[in-house]
Amino acid sequence: MEKYINCIAHKTSEGNLLIGDDYTALFDCGMAHCADGTIQNVKNALKGRLGKPGLPLDYLFITHTHYDHIGALPFLRREWPSLRLVTSQTGAAILLKDTPRRVIRELSIVAANECNAKVDTTYSDDAFHADVIVKDGDIIPLGGLSVETLETPGHTRDTLSFFIPELELLIVSETSGFMTPDGTVYPTYLTGFNDAVNSIEKCRKIPYKFLSFPHRGIAAEKDADGFFEKALKAVTDCRDFILDMNEKKLDKETMFEKYVQKYGSEKLYSYQPWDAFATNARATIACTLREFAPDE
Repeated sequence: MEKYINCIAHKTSEGNLLIGDDYTALFDCGMAHCADGTIQNVKNALKGRLGKPGLPLDYLFITHTHYDHIGALPFLRREWPSLRLVTSQTGAAILLKDTPRRVIRELSIVAANECNAKVDTTYSDDAFHADVIVKDGDIIPLGGLSVETLETPGHTRDTLSFFIPELELLIVSETSGFMTPDGTVYPTYLTGFNDAVNSIEKCRKIPYKFLSFPHRGIAAEKDADGFFEKALKAVTDCRDFILDMNEKKLDKETMFEKYVQKYGSEKLYSYQPWDAFATNARATIACTLREFAPDE
């Protein structure tokens, strides 16, 4: 797809570029330790496509505020000072808080160490601020292309997906799960099962022809076919697995161990570092019990 270009610098990272006639946009910017590679990939794409050398990067749309999706932001702002970060009101509020900023920094360092990479920690946390606030249904024109916002909470409360109607392209958030190259869909709801189901159903109704997956970019037809049905099954099976453990009166730590046995794998850890997987697993268990077994 000529106008939508994969600029991901590492498979655990993020970054897909959309080039409109008037403006350009990156969707998520990935890990801090991948920032140089991501920036170079974006610059190469901006120079080499559509006969328009030297285009700036105008927008960064983020699906949510986790470190592996937004960690490179300070370095993109250094490269393109006029870059505008687009997120929801909830996402904007999160980015102004000290704790999320600290967590982004800490997990960025952990991820760099696991990849035997270096990360520049001298950046200012003030780089993490929103410039454009969007809500469900808002449309930002890029010239010949437009970006429609879909609120898709479930992975986080601030999670967004994006639809490019002119390309029939739906940029899927992690609320719908994470699909590995072998077609396995892993559940990734962290804040609410019902929110995740509603978000998946919303995305399924969009008149898309192409899907762009988290950490992967444009999906092959075989992966896109029936994806949302697989996503619904993945989150439902996950909920039922957790509630079954709860029915058996397992304690939280045993639940976590069994969750790791069921969903953890070296294949998945190659995309999601262990620390992040473990944190997310505990969050999935906790939010499921809050939603379906609040008095236990």
